Order: sequence, then structure tokens, then C-alpha cells
Amino acid sequence: MIILVNDFFKKYFVQVIDSYQYEMESTYQENSMLTNLFVENKFIGWAGLFIIFFSIFTIFVFQFLDWESKDKNNK
Repeated sequence: MIILVNDFFKKYFVQVIDSYQYEMESTYQENSMLTNLFVENKFIGWAGLFIIFFSIFTIFVFQFLDWESKDKNNK
């Protein structure tokens, strides 16, 4: 009898927890401007990403060239 009641409560609580988790997952909406940028305007999103990447890359390249020129001048 105790085992039967214990199994019933385990199944009931698991079912309740699963239903709450299902409700939470089904009503969740992503509201990120960055995500919307890549989903709705793919060209603008990817172009912006490449601009940021190449901007950082050029900063590193010119900084490296500046360091190399200072090292050559010091020798």
C-alpha cells in the first residue's frame, strides 16, 4: 500500500513538473535586437559583423606595424 501511494505521488509530481516546464518553454520568446537583425535582415547583420571583424583586424595590423617600426628605429 505504501509503495503504491509512493509511486502515485512520484508520477503525479513528475507529471506536474513536466507540464510546468512545457508551459514555460512554449511561451518563451526571444526578444533580442541582435537576433532579430540576423533573422530579419541577414545582409545587414552579416555586413555589420564583417565590418566589426575587419575593423578590429586592421587595428591589430597597424598596431603591430607600429611596434615593428619602433623596434627597427631603436636598433
